[in-house]
Amino acid sequence: MNKRVLRAADAFTLAQFGRVIRITLVVLGVVVAMLGVVIAPLPGPLGLPVIVLGLMLVLRNSFKARRQFVRFQLAHPKIVRPLRRLLRRDPAVIVFFGSSC
Repeated sequence: MNKRVLRAADAFTLAQFGRVIRITLVVLGVVVAMLGVVIAPLPGPLGLPVIVLGLMLVLRNSFKARRQFVRFQLAHPKIVRPLRRLLRRDPAVIVFFGSSC
């Protein structure tokens, strides 16, 4: 049997791959949030969910953005509470938007 042993080079490659994926998701989140800002003036409530989706991607993948979010949350808890509900592992999106099943 040929079992592969995890070497230091493999661990380094996995760590670099993880960083690339994380940076890509942060950039994608910023682009989605900017797209939401662009479509926000259009009729209908489509801009706000797109902005929230972009912020969720950024906050889940950026340590610096998460740290700033925690500071803002401590300063303004009532403003941040709805967004925190969406950032949970199992977000209650239906309850958040007011629909009941």
